[in-house]
Amino acid sequence: MRHRLLSAAFILLAVSCTDRSFTVYTTTEDNPWAEASSFDKTLPGNEADLVVDLSATGQEVQGFGVCFSELSHRALSKLSPADYDKVMTDLFAPDGGMGFTICRMPIGSSDFALKYYSFDDTPGDLAMEHFSVDNDRQTLIPLIKSALEKNPDLKVWGSPWCPPQWMKVNGHYASRPLRARMAGPMPGRRRLELDNLVRDNGLADNQIMHEGEDSFIQDEDYFKAYALYFQKYVKAYRQEGIDIFMVMPQNEFNSDQNFPSCTWTAQGITDFLHYLVPAMKEEGVDVYFGTMERPNRALVDTVLTDPLIGKDIKGVAFQWAGKDALPLIHDSYPELTMVMSEQQCFYGANSWKDFMDAWDLLKHNMDNGVAIYDYWNLALFDGEVSTWGWQQNSLISVDYQTGSYKYNYEFYEMKHISRYVRPGAVYLGTSGSMEDSMAFRNPDGSIVVLAAEKTGTPLVLTIKAGKKTVKVNIPANSVSTIVI
Repeated sequence: MRHRLLSAAFILLAVSCTDRSFTVYTTTEDNPWAEASSFDKTLPGNEADLVVDLSATGQEVQGFGVCFSELSHRALSKLSPADYDKVMTDLFAPDGGMGFTICRMPIGSSDFALKYYSFDDTPGDLAMEHFSVDNDRQTLIPLIKSALEKNPDLKVWGSPWCPPQWMKVNGHYASRPLRARMAGPMPGRRRLELDNLVRDNGLADNQIMHEGEDSFIQDEDYFKAYALYFQKYVKAYRQEGIDIFMVMPQNEFNSDQNFPSCTWTAQGITDFLHYLVPAMKEEGVDVYFGTMERPNRALVDTVLTDPLIGKDIKGVAFQWAGKDALPLIHDSYPELTMVMSEQQCFYGANSWKDFMDAWDLLKHNMDNGVAIYDYWNLALFDGEVSTWGWQQNSLISVDYQTGSYKYNYEFYEMKHISRYVRPGAVYLGTSGSMEDSMAFRNPDGSIVVLAAEKTGTPLVLTIKAGKKTVKVNIPANSVSTIVI
């Protein structure tokens, strides 16, 4: 097996103190995922301290995961059977792997699909007589089933990027034209263009839709039909042995994209939820609001204060600039589940800088009440350009020619938290000079501390958690997980 690790380094830290039941895992740019359990007093470092408040009770963590996509399925299909099994184990196995527990999927095509499709592309079929998930039986369904084999308790939720295009005002899956491919690769990344790349999405100028307008046809018959579409999706996946526990009405409802997308006003999407919520109640499926990609809390308030369905919305999902509205919404609606539905995907470099930026995103979300945190691209071909011309980061890169693979830096970013912070863990408060940190208490009583050093100076970190005290070496420019 050619399992090529990035030039990233996770050095597990050494721990020392009166109690030896500690393990530290650290990642630096040059040394991936290492492990130690003793403190080396000969190593230099500035003194720092962290006190974990065991009495603090923040959000209860529900889990971490990734999104299933057609391009991820295609990339992983290039692996040998042994490598494929190893990768799926590393991602989903509860013991020894990342232990992903909650994952996202698109309802129909996404920007990382092989092409545009929906589950019913027969114009005017309001009764959904031609509904079918046959397309997914070739791609998403086998990928999700492989994940469920490793973790039968894995929970799956879905959101559409686009309704059937005949349900849109412009009759097209896109909201703005795609005239040509992106320009050449940015510095530091290669570019792989595959035959399926769309050069022109065919959208005419008079079909352009904009943010702040309803692209979905605002008609009761269409609302009913689209709610039925969701019901049939849930039932069809159930028949495949995949239970959908939650849905959201629209990915990035403010974004007029050149790939499958649909803009809504906040009131327009609320009007649709009047039909979707009762339909999902019939199926025993929760409805969350999202995904929210703008920092405008009023867009969320419109839905949550609606007298008909506001009380039935169980959570809110944020991504990209939506993260700036997260603190306000969490403070105003503490009873709702906060979700990071898509960690920013950056632009395909899979760099150390991206890793550290991803840490900042993770910390911001966990500090502000997020209970479900999902990464975006599971796997892509190395240097791959998406069907609609965008290079993005991924947990795993696969070599298109050889079928070898490597774990990128952000694989380890997710492992730092998903492997050790388990469902049911509670977010804890911290104090002390080590401010770039967070802490959790697992259901089994273990304490997990995550800390980042970004100044370029190693640290000797003393952690106090109740009656336990532990001292660890923190390398310069690193992210570490300390399990107590």
